[in-house]
Amino acid sequence: MTEVLRRAVVQKVAEQFALPVYGQAVPQGGKRPCFTVEMTGVEQKRLLNRRSRVIAAFAVCYYPAEGAERPAAQAAEFLRIADGLYEVLFLVGDEEKFAASKMRHEKREDDGRLRFTAEYEYHIVYDEDIPLMERLEYNGKRTVGYEEESGIQQGTADGKQDVWVQR
Repeated sequence: MTEVLRRAVVQKVAEQFALPVYGQAVPQGGKRPCFTVEMTGVEQKRLLNRRSRVIAAFAVCYYPAEGAERPAAQAAEFLRIADGLYEVLFLVGDEEKFAASKMRHEKREDDGRLRFTAEYEYHIVYDEDIPLMERLEYNGKRTVGYEEESGIQQGTADGKQDVWVQR
């Protein structure tokens, strides 16, 4: 599912800006201006029963054309690109739709690029059946088990009944 999401992000950026989009880093001799799309992290948390929540984080970096450009013109260009990324990456995907839960951008002074980050959250439901617990034994004693008549029986390991609780 994360690969589907990654492809959807790359596709949206390529459609919106009609510039080269690279996977991890700008290759040597790559055309500029360009974008890079990198999956920076994936977090999965188990929920109840067969469900899990996944948060996938992406970094989309814009590298301007090489050459000395006036700072005011570059700032305006970065704002235009950032506004376009906010608009286009809010909802991605064709068959499977993913909505961004958190987005932000910053200008990186070290290499003069625009870094845009977006997080997407989605849920997974697993198909396999998880076996249910039948009886619980603790220190050699049966503690709780469900009987056919929907009562809860507590007893010892030798089979002697201690208490019947009817609901």
